[in-house]
Amino acid sequence: MEDITIKKIRRVLSYKGREDLSDLLRHSTSELSESSTFGSRWYSRLSTFEIKSHPLTQNKLDKLAKEDIEEIKNAVLVIFPLKDNEPEITEITFYPDFDIEAHDLVEVKELERISFDYIHEQIRKCNDKIAEKDFDGAITSARNLIESICLFILESKTSEKHEYDGNMVKLYKAVASILHMSPGDYEDDYLKQILSGVFSIINGVSGLRNNYSDSHGSSPSKAVYRIDERHSILTVNLAKTISEYLFLSFEKSAK
Repeated sequence: MEDITIKKIRRVLSYKGREDLSDLLRHSTSELSESSTFGSRWYSRLSTFEIKSHPLTQNKLDKLAKEDIEEIKNAVLVIFPLKDNEPEITEITFYPDFDIEAHDLVEVKELERISFDYIHEQIRKCNDKIAEKDFDGAITSARNLIESICLFILESKTSEKHEYDGNMVKLYKAVASILHMSPGDYEDDYLKQILSGVFSIINGVSGLRNNYSDSHGSSPSKAVYRIDERHSILTVNLAKTISEYLFLSFEKSAK
């Protein structure tokens, strides 16, 4: 399960329009180290807040601009406001954590081995999360699968490294254009409807994950809606179908 404090921080980042930073901290953990030294408020304790991430994620954090790091730090301070008899955050640090499992991290390089077996293994992980009643997590993993396959295809076809900005719809449109999967590429009206439906599903999965899943927090002014099991199952099955379709289209384009 996601670190509770990190989840709150990511919620703040998402609300401020920084989904990219929110996604970057998805698998991170946190630790609050309180000292015995009193701070500027009544019985507040000078404290250090540590954000620990997988080394691959830490490498990306190290490359962030100073302004982006400040965004993350400001989000931490929103969660830990200066109050009497509370931790007073005076330092925020970032560390690589080699104990964090890498299997949940979606890296394009994994997809050098892309196959139906890979897709089905990721879907199995989604279904495991559903069985554990982690419906938000299942939706996040389902989207990650589509994103990672799209990134792999895009980089394979263009022979260029792409920096993903988190816009899943834009990513899918780029891949659909390269693989001739857009509705406009076909004359048959029914096939056009089906392909238009795929675009709608991509938009829906993207919006559902952005608004409700554990990858993004809800606006503080919005009522929190918990994803229902049936919607989680539907989303995962749609992700499986689209991922297989993407893979088959990519294989055909290589022949």
